[in-house]
Amino acid sequence: MPHRTPDSGMTGPGTDPTKVLDQPALRTSSGAIWLVCSSIFTAVCLIPLIGITVSGGAAAVVALIAVVLLLCLLAAVFIIRFQAGPGPLRLRWLAACMLAMAVVALVALIICVAIVWASVPR
Repeated sequence: MPHRTPDSGMTGPGTDPTKVLDQPALRTSSGAIWLVCSSIFTAVCLIPLIGITVSGGAAAVVALIAVVLLLCLLAAVFIIRFQAGPGPLRLRWLAACMLAMAVVALVALIICVAIVWASVPR
């Protein structure tokens, strides 16, 4: 497979659209897309976590902690978007917050499943 090189009409030395850090969402975005994606992601993650919390049991505490962390990270996304100056640094912080949200949700759901699985008689 041939190596893909940037077009000659691109501006700036080292600008290569095939690199991960050269995505428009991490360079020139207003940050609104991060608000939308983070809000939708949080809403989707809250559905099972709130269900686990309401059902009670040993996993409810872990799910409740995850809910609180997800809401705090979503609040951080909004604060960063509206308080930080425009530029790539703000966009990278928004990306880092969304990545942290994904890690929190994944780890919390794995722990909840492990807790429930351990209580199933064999």
